[in-house]
Amino acid sequence: MNTPMHPTTHAHRAARVAGFTLIELMVAMTLGLLLTAAMAYVYISGRSAFSRQQQLGSVQQSVRTAFEYLGNDARMAGHLGCFNGLSTLSTTKFNTNLSATSVATNYAIGVEGYEYINATAGQYTMTSSVPANVTTAGSWRTQLAANGIATLPLAAIAGTGSGLTPGSDVLVIRKVSGRPVRLAADANTASNQTSFTVETKAAEPGAANCNNGTTARVSGFCTNSHALIASCSRARIMQIGSIVAGTAPAASTLNLAASTNLGNDPIYTPTGAEVFPMQTIAYYVKQSSSGTTTSLYRRIFDGDLKTPVAGGNDDGLEQELVEGVESLQIQYGVDTTTPVPNGVVDQYVVARGPTGNSTDSVTDWNRVVTIRIGVLVRATQPIDNDLASALPASAPVNGVDIIVPTSGRKFDRRVFTTTVAVRNRIP
Repeated sequence: MNTPMHPTTHAHRAARVAGFTLIELMVAMTLGLLLTAAMAYVYISGRSAFSRQQQLGSVQQSVRTAFEYLGNDARMAGHLGCFNGLSTLSTTKFNTNLSATSVATNYAIGVEGYEYINATAGQYTMTSSVPANVTTAGSWRTQLAANGIATLPLAAIAGTGSGLTPGSDVLVIRKVSGRPVRLAADANTASNQTSFTVETKAAEPGAANCNNGTTARVSGFCTNSHALIASCSRARIMQIGSIVAGTAPAASTLNLAASTNLGNDPIYTPTGAEVFPMQTIAYYVKQSSSGTTTSLYRRIFDGDLKTPVAGGNDDGLEQELVEGVESLQIQYGVDTTTPVPNGVVDQYVVARGPTGNSTDSVTDWNRVVTIRIGVLVRATQPIDNDLASALPASAPVNGVDIIVPTSGRKFDRRVFTTTVAVRNRIP
């Protein structure tokens, strides 16, 4: 016999499988979307902040690299071995056989700079985040100091047909390069000697070959290298014409280039003199190789040519150092004490001031004892337009008020300054 089902059993079962109502489902979906949106916002904001911090960290690393290059070279400016470059102020014991009218070989001047001539003194307005290079040499000048070169030799510095970033200065440093080598025998035993012998030494790491990539350096020298022979009382700059290499411990012979000799200098002895490679280094800013920003570059002149040039002219070796450097501004700490400088900074001036006189310009490069370097560095990637830049619309860069572009993409920028003492000019 079938037992009749209680009438409420179906109702209870239906209640257990009824599920969500439409309103409950819509509320749940709305809450889920809000939660997803909040999580996405936090993720995107965190990623954006992390990316920006990475960029600012990259800017910090860029300026450390730039100051490392600039500082290392600036500290050694005018270094002439045991011979103190300050002696050139009051004696004639320093001589050079190379041209004083060429930026590559004017070794009588250890430091030389060129100021960009702004339309408004102390201010420069950047018209673009990637400004076109300027090819007018007269845009950079220096106060004509003793033995200096008044107008920037633009083609020599930037390269033929090229130019530099407007508003940015140029710094030229001349110094010894690499390790010294001892004489193997007395030099200049006969007046106007045109060759001498040096110890044969292994090449320094990373500098085994000359710039042609195939010829090995001999004790740090190549054909056409600029060279310094110096004792503590006398020094002379020469150019190497040819080299007869010896295998250590046999000596190598350095034959001097035409019209180059040791003059009437006293005898240089192995125990009292050393021979150094010499180089001129120019620092400047121009468009980066990527074409997306500007970079800090340097060009090294040392006589060792990449490609032989008629007449022995040195076209230099250009190196792109740091991308994102938009402006290089230089001030020089000069010692004005007379008649003999004491190695203490009396005032900071630029290469050529607005009035071009001794109160705002360098008038004697041999009296520069410190170099104050300011750079404006830009992040490589733009930031969102709703974010504030890490630099206001204008900021002083070592005495020059740089006004950055207000149109187009926004970039984080930072200003950095350092001061470097020229070692052989301080007590």
